[in-house]
Amino acid sequence: MVDYSVLLSYFEKLNKRELSDVEKGEISTAFRKESFKKKGVLMRAGESNTRHYYIEKGLLRLYVIDPSGKEFNVLFAKEKQWLGDLATPAPTPYYIDALESTSVFSIEEAGFQKIIGYYMDLASNIRKSYVFLQKRFVSILSKTAEENYEELIQQNPELIQRLPQYHISSYLGVTPVFLSKIMSKRARKRQ
Repeated sequence: MVDYSVLLSYFEKLNKRELSDVEKGEISTAFRKESFKKKGVLMRAGESNTRHYYIEKGLLRLYVIDPSGKEFNVLFAKEKQWLGDLATPAPTPYYIDALESTSVFSIEEAGFQKIIGYYMDLASNIRKSYVFLQKRFVSILSKTAEENYEELIQQNPELIQRLPQYHISSYLGVTPVFLSKIMSKRARKRQ
């Protein structure tokens, strides 16, 4: 039997009340629990993205690949966060893969729309996740790599420990060598 307790707890926290058995059944029916090994691919560019993902355990990344084959990390999502493409169900420009062994609760767009109809706070909560994505794009365009690194440390300090430096440098839009310089400069300032 599939354990939906993390997902159900999320909905109870969101609604600030215990769910009825009927509600628990509706949620459990709408979502599918999936597991991905490290480097497992959830979504590829060009595919019709039809699912939204709520992360129970693990770490995912959303990224694009330019025509030369270079990867650019757009964002990372960890436990108790949502990840997907707002353009669902249109073909996506993004890839999503697992940076760690990851378990998610996924929901198709039709089920997602139905659930949002019942749980309006869910729409607001998910919108916050996607607003973060928009802010991230603005940050990429308007801030320096040093400023974005500081923001990453302030907002998600645990990601610095969980991610290899080459993923962090891609997220910042710099080379690993330049990231090392940023880190060294920061360390000197703190002394």
